[in-house]
Amino acid sequence: MSQSVHTQRGLWGTCAVLGLTVAVVVCVLLVMNNRADSNPAVLETSEPSTAVSSSLPTPITEVTEVAATPQLPRLDFLPGSVEEACGLNEFPTYWFARGGLSSNWGHHIKALESDDCRAALEAHMTTTNPYHFLMGGPQVARLAEFLVLENPLTFERIFEEPSVDLARMQNALARPECLLVPTETNWELEESCHADAFVNYALVNLFCFGGGVENRFLPVRKGERDPTVAQDRLLWKQELEGEWVTQKCEKLDPTLEFTPEHYPELHALVMSLHEPKMKSPLHRNSSLELLVELSARLGNDAAGLAEPIGGPFTHINWKFYSQGHKFGRFSNLSESEDWRVHFAFKGEPSTDRFLKTFHMLARLNASRADPRDEVEFDWEFVVRHLCEPPYFERTWESFREIENTDHLSCKEVVHEIRQQGITFLPLTLALEKFEQVALELEVYE
Repeated sequence: MSQSVHTQRGLWGTCAVLGLTVAVVVCVLLVMNNRADSNPAVLETSEPSTAVSSSLPTPITEVTEVAATPQLPRLDFLPGSVEEACGLNEFPTYWFARGGLSSNWGHHIKALESDDCRAALEAHMTTTNPYHFLMGGPQVARLAEFLVLENPLTFERIFEEPSVDLARMQNALARPECLLVPTETNWELEESCHADAFVNYALVNLFCFGGGVENRFLPVRKGERDPTVAQDRLLWKQELEGEWVTQKCEKLDPTLEFTPEHYPELHALVMSLHEPKMKSPLHRNSSLELLVELSARLGNDAAGLAEPIGGPFTHINWKFYSQGHKFGRFSNLSESEDWRVHFAFKGEPSTDRFLKTFHMLARLNASRADPRDEVEFDWEFVVRHLCEPPYFERTWESFREIENTDHLSCKEVVHEIRQQGITFLPLTLALEKFEQVALELEVYE
């Protein structure tokens, strides 16, 4: 028996031991290559690439690829949305790709080669509030989600002209009337002291030089190992959103970074505008936090909605510790028990909690003698926050989603409240508005 035959039998024996589909493909190549080596006629009459391609079992390769790339059920996305325009239904499962088991990681980058995908993402992100982007999951409502501003904070606004915002901020800080001490507020200075420039410039620095999208507390955490189909698609959408911010930041002049090296006198001046005991070395973005707080004390409403972004119970987990909400015109709301205890935390629907919430909404919805004191809030956000699962319970260190679905519906809660014989007109109007929006959103029952 020839040496070639012995070699071929040895190779086929190795394949039998491996017993894997991928190994079969490899072994076929090895055997055919061995035959080619022992047959000069093959070498003389065939191109090497032709000989190899004719030996490949194409159907097996295709089956192997399908089996190795698990696909999820398709979801119905709104036409023109990021999910639809970027083809998220065609993406592999998030953890399969991220785990390095596929060449498909980076699929979100490839999707951005599409004009439709880029346009949809641009439309979505330019109108997004940076604080909404940072805040993450639904466990706790934030003021920036709840309140509607005449001049809302958006990514479009902060990325529009950061160099101009820096110049306006420098101009303001050169004037003594704009240098408010830590406990002082003067909302009449908003325009003359360019209060909007402070918060715009601070947030550009936060996203581009202060940790970027790492500061974000994600609606679906990347550590979620058993996501639903909707969560899997949202994980990919979060990657697209993060890439959009990254690409925006890459276009900026690096000297815009607010550091003692770039702006020694200006940075020292800003750092002097607080009492040393108020800040901790753990807050690496403290100069940016102070800029936001000064903006709020000068009367900028967007800065006045800034709350610490981070873990719920310990300041060690704070990503951005700005407390602008304590200095703006919404400070009474942010510090109230009705907001902090009865509304903000997303617990299960209950009659007592909802009644206190409706009293708060009725007060906020009332007309004011001075239009500047009026408050507008997002009714759709209120309804979804109160009526739409998931709900959570507090644990000693975090929040835990409640899996039990045996709870009162919003319809049942409103019925119980009405059974109490409510006669206070503002409260009745708040109940009617709530019920109308909940029915429109189909979350009432």
